[in-house]
Amino acid sequence: MHSILSLDERARADLVLLLDRAAVFGDGTVRLAADGPVALLTTPMTASAGLLDTGPTVLVARASRMREPASFDGVVALPPLRDALREGADIEVPDAVARPAWAAVSPPQGGWAHTGDVEPARVRELATQAAADVEAALPRSPGEAVRRRAERAVWGRAVDPSGLTAGQAAALVAMRFLGDAPVRVTEAGGWMRASGRAGEVLAR
Repeated sequence: MHSILSLDERARADLVLLLDRAAVFGDGTVRLAADGPVALLTTPMTASAGLLDTGPTVLVARASRMREPASFDGVVALPPLRDALREGADIEVPDAVARPAWAAVSPPQGGWAHTGDVEPARVRELATQAAADVEAALPRSPGEAVRRRAERAVWGRAVDPSGLTAGQAAALVAMRFLGDAPVRVTEAGGWMRASGRAGEVLAR
């Protein structure tokens, strides 16, 4: 059985831009979930591969209002989802059968405690420092796997008293989620959530 993700033209265009940026990172999968009029799209910037992987999970998320309420929770491949959105098609969301490890555990639905706010300029500084720290840790001519390991070692670090991590700062900038207002940082159940103008970044 399939459920339908139906979005207006503006929402589709926004998600296409988000997926264009997200395609540089992660594993090329996207989780689509809804139980009502709002769909939540989540995709990893980096993610734990399972119980034995102690590295960070950093997820970018965007909520979009649908034309009609729906209920679904499935994982789809990023490239065909982006193509369908670009073409203006509604999206069939398959029932979840198998999903990657990052999509198997959901952040809490409630109980988020405010831990601080971070000015956009400061977030950009932290993202720049994170990139510099990654480069400093790399040998000459590193392969992709070596670069990913270096990124994961840096991105898991908390870099602000609010608990904001280097990975969240990097994702907020890379995904262009920042606006003029401070980023709101909250915590629940071991997850940190950084909420910008255009989307959220979750980390644990």
